[in-house]
Amino acid sequence: MDEQEIIKRTVTSECFKAEAAYVRRGGIETSTEPRMLKRIDDRFVRTVFPTSVKDINDGLIVAMVCLWDEQEQINVYAHCISAGPGVNAQLRALYSPLGQVKPQPGVEGDKAVTKFIAWKQASWGKFLNEELELGTTEASQRWLASFWKALDRMYGGGNLRG
Repeated sequence: MDEQEIIKRTVTSECFKAEAAYVRRGGIETSTEPRMLKRIDDRFVRTVFPTSVKDINDGLIVAMVCLWDEQEQINVYAHCISAGPGVNAQLRALYSPLGQVKPQPGVEGDKAVTKFIAWKQASWGKFLNEELELGTTEASQRWLASFWKALDRMYGGGNLRG
């Protein structure tokens, strides 16, 4: 299946629609065009969709992650990524029995997740300082640009679109 078909089926899936409706409750829209797409292996494709958030605050949803399963032909899940120092529970639980699909194969996947968690924590302090110096809008733009780069690094680089 080509990438455009995967994207189309992902955004029309019930889990994407439900999570996007949840995000809308906060006055935030989720794009139907992914900012990042990564073919993990022959079976799984991860897509990450940006939201309409421009001025960030701790807890505001900045992206939604989905996992397409080519074997089952379903979007396995959709979950939000929020601004701030915290990360979602699945990233904190590297060895969860849920069988996480890692961003890179083997030990490199665990290292990449650990580095992303550290980036989220460190970048928040930097954001707070820049917000004082530069204002919320400029600090938010810098944090969001850095967020997408850090997320792309977690997946091995070269997966960002537009």
